[in-house]
Amino acid sequence: MRGKGFIPFILYTERIAKNIKRIEDSVMQPYGLRGSHVMCLLRIAEKDGGLSSAALASACGVDKAFISRITSELTDKGYIEKNSPQAYKSKFVLTERGKDIHNIINEAVTSAIETITKDISADKMRTFYDVLSKLDDGIADILKKENDYGNE
Repeated sequence: MRGKGFIPFILYTERIAKNIKRIEDSVMQPYGLRGSHVMCLLRIAEKDGGLSSAALASACGVDKAFISRITSELTDKGYIEKNSPQAYKSKFVLTERGKDIHNIINEAVTSAIETITKDISADKMRTFYDVLSKLDDGIADILKKENDYGNE
């Protein structure tokens, strides 16, 4: 039974991910942003002192090349900037314009979460996130083992 349950899990998570991307894109399109920018803006906003490229890549779960492209786009649009001219000390922070767009994103995310979870108890949501985290860790362990075998 456990293995058979994985097929609906994959189908649901892929569909959810695609639909979240569609929602992000529709909300952000008027601001010249895509869903891929949202996580970076949200992560930067979480840290008062900003985030370095490496810390941002880690926080978003993507590689540094992806972060380089996204931060370049966000900088060009005036949403983020580096807080220091020295490369080894610099961190990305929100500009005033970035803070404004963060507020818009935050309102959209909060509204979406309230709508999505309105019929789910707080206890069930905690359990859901706990299980989801464990699944993520398990998948990461499999990938790590595969990489370890490939590097022998």
